[in-house]
Amino acid sequence: MKINNKKRVTWKGQFRPELKEQEIFPKALNDKINIRIAVGGTPESVVRAAKFGLPVIFAIIGGNPAQFTGLFDYYKKAYEHFEHDTNNMQTGVHMHAFFGENSKQTADEYYPMYAAQMNRIGKQRGWPPYQQPQFETGRSKYGHLLIGDANEAIDKILNLHELLGFTRFSAHMDVGAPPHLSLMKSIEIFGTKIAPKVRGALKN
Repeated sequence: MKINNKKRVTWKGQFRPELKEQEIFPKALNDKINIRIAVGGTPESVVRAAKFGLPVIFAIIGGNPAQFTGLFDYYKKAYEHFEHDTNNMQTGVHMHAFFGENSKQTADEYYPMYAAQMNRIGKQRGWPPYQQPQFETGRSKYGHLLIGDANEAIDKILNLHELLGFTRFSAHMDVGAPPHLSLMKSIEIFGTKIAPKVRGALKN
């Protein structure tokens, strides 16, 4: 934030030599770094983002996304409380996603990789083994996973937008290290089929 507000910065931390009236390179676009605060589900993180007037991105990687409506509302109230211009307020959603031409085939091929990753994380956090019913519940209309074909994704993102009113959507596609060609196909579908349809629908 100091870099965004001043051409030269004086700063001292713990892990590198201090900066004294240092101009920072390379420069960001329009000399402004696009800073966003990632939030899991804690009110404290929401307030921290709102205090500094920074955009917030909610990581919805479990449960029903509707459970985040309270945190979205809390962020808006905190943003107003700290007297920031609400015209500049931005909120985002981050979800695990993967796309293919055929929904069931995509899900069936991706599940073993996704489950293996969840189990690796789960061992560290004490979670029970990941099960396919969890995966299918997550893929459902009210779930936290965006895994399937383009039409399913478009409908789900638009439903989530109506529910939460976010200004940015982030699709996290590399969970479980899927094959490179499959990942490139997923990115292509997101960029050429899903994103244009979502943007078009939200303009109307």
